[in-house]
Amino acid sequence: MDKTSENVYSLLPERNFHGRMEDLKVPYIVVGGIGSQALINADEVDWDNRIVYLSSDAYMSCRRDNGTVRDLDALVKSTSKATAKAYQQKISGIVGDKLVISTFKLSPYEENVHGRFDFSGDRYVDSEGHLYWRLGGIETEIPVESLEQWLVKRGDETICAVPNPVAQLGAYGCRSITGWRPKDREKVGKLVKIITPNRKISDIPAEYRGQYRAFREQYKKVAAARKKLGFFGVRADFLSLVENQPQFVEFAQGPLEGVLSRAVRRV
Repeated sequence: MDKTSENVYSLLPERNFHGRMEDLKVPYIVVGGIGSQALINADEVDWDNRIVYLSSDAYMSCRRDNGTVRDLDALVKSTSKATAKAYQQKISGIVGDKLVISTFKLSPYEENVHGRFDFSGDRYVDSEGHLYWRLGGIETEIPVESLEQWLVKRGDETICAVPNPVAQLGAYGCRSITGWRPKDREKVGKLVKIITPNRKISDIPAEYRGQYRAFREQYKKVAAARKKLGFFGVRADFLSLVENQPQFVEFAQGPLEGVLSRAVRRV
């Protein structure tokens, strides 16, 4: 990778990103590529203390290989639109000059129950605090612990908070109506080797296995629905066709970034 652009993993601690975000009342997690690449470039994954120790030479450019500006996607543990907007403004004020900022909230359980036009999944929370992953009306309850913060650290610096490794892997599998997206396959393969090096659930610490099973259940439900005739399968086939066109992917990361960020949710 051409290291001519600023390093995300240097930018965030230089701007005291995590410290300034912790000043706010509602917890946040950075979702998507910043967290997954931190895992892939980690010297150590400390399951007991919920820390990803980043290697000293880890580099993630603020620009993608095609020249577009990389995004920072944050999930706020709230169903409030006002809170999400406030966090969007806060993050933009910290690093918005270097990255494209998108901030998401949890969705109330009663919203978008059938999801007839969904192409990607989302997290929903009910009045009792139970958490669900839902896509196209297909849902599975997932442990609320999947929203807990893990810290990404490099030396004495805290870079940001991210979901735990199992939650990151599960979200990649459940994010799209098509299943594993082509652009994520290499990344997902590396995550699988980190989380389950022997390809056994026993590789995962016991307290995280419930999350693994829940995400896997949701993945299987969506996969089964794709095989059936109907509007769900048609949507999946259409998006699969689009996702396998490199030109569209590049266009989506450029001119369409802002338009698609709400329609095709991050993880």
